[in-house]
Amino acid sequence: MSMQANPFQRTAIVIMFVIGFAAFVALLYGLGTGDRLNSGQNGQAHGASNSIVGFKGLVNLLEKTGTRVEFSRTAAGLDKEGLLILTPPPYSDAEALNQVIDNRAYVGPTMIILPKWYVGSLPTLKKGWVQRGGLVAAEDSVNLLAEMAEVEINIPDLGEDDPKPSSRPLARSAMDIAISPPQNPVTISGATIRNIVTDPDSGGALIAYLDDGGVYAQLDSLDESQITNEEDIDESYFPVVFVADADLLNNAGMADQKTARHALALIAAASMGGSETVTFDLTFNGLGASENLLTLAFEPPFFSATICLIIAALAAAWMGFNRFGPPARDARSIEFGKTALVNNSAGFIHRMQREYLVADPYADLIQAQAAKAAGISPTVSHAEIRQKLDELGEVNGNRFTALVHDLSRATNSRETADRAAALYHWKKEKTG
Repeated sequence: MSMQANPFQRTAIVIMFVIGFAAFVALLYGLGTGDRLNSGQNGQAHGASNSIVGFKGLVNLLEKTGTRVEFSRTAAGLDKEGLLILTPPPYSDAEALNQVIDNRAYVGPTMIILPKWYVGSLPTLKKGWVQRGGLVAAEDSVNLLAEMAEVEINIPDLGEDDPKPSSRPLARSAMDIAISPPQNPVTISGATIRNIVTDPDSGGALIAYLDDGGVYAQLDSLDESQITNEEDIDESYFPVVFVADADLLNNAGMADQKTARHALALIAAASMGGSETVTFDLTFNGLGASENLLTLAFEPPFFSATICLIIAALAAAWMGFNRFGPPARDARSIEFGKTALVNNSAGFIHRMQREYLVADPYADLIQAQAAKAAGISPTVSHAEIRQKLDELGEVNGNRFTALVHDLSRATNSRETADRAAALYHWKKEKTG
């Protein structure tokens, strides 16, 4: 077996392996997470957006005040306990939205922030920045809630002179926090709508919740109205809060200190004192991701098994790097040259255990070589040649003829080899 030298340095191999392995794991993670790697900086109105209509400011405010915030990109996130905040854009599927509300009736509270502004992108500025255009049509917002309740959305006419918020009376909030009314206030009203924040001009609700028969201790005290049919009461229900005017919670609203303080109080009241986790849904905003086996591999509890597999792969690679010497290369079965021919023939005879068949030919070969070296004429008889060789003397007490007879009577490979060696040694001693 010959040894083949390694054409690469050990350090180069390690670097190549580490880069390749890391790239492979990153590829699997990217395939598994899909759109989850999307930052959401598309300028639209959702929790991951830092635009003027987004809610990233509210997310940061909640996190800095000790509230755990999560983003949901899958349908499974819609069933989590704690407050779920939905920010559906215009023309969202009303049936799907209503299905989420029905499924969460006994799971946790839900807040729906209705869309208010159409926006246009500003590609020359920072990514995710937009400018506000017109107001979302009232009919679109009504259609979003059509499967839940009969409501009326009131939108001001942008053509009218809208006074500055500072010159208008403060909006009345049931949480005893005076806030400035938003510009171009959007309100909601209906038979099953109970006010939380009331617009000082129209009297409509800027923020309200659905009177669906539930008993909400932290919300029922915010509005003096009560349901009339006691048979519809279900104390196990969780509330549904409607934010008609998104400017009270979006990034534009968080620029005002009183509005931001009011937003925190609203979140606390809507959470009903339950789980402190607040989940912002992104699936209705087109930022969802489908579940697959790769997704599960990088999520608890399967992530621990993934880590074990990665460690096992690294351990196997490390053992491969630290093996003894370079890889061995198999020798040729049949070598080149006369010597190789002799070695191959000898190996074949030995494998077949037929060494005794070459004893007599070997003795004749040694005899011919010794006679030639001793100057004996090849014309003399065979017996005379052996007699003359015997006259040359003994080696280890044996004459030539006796050694030839011993070789011819060998019965196994070991005896044949030993006696042939003795005959060769005699020749070397007497004739060279």
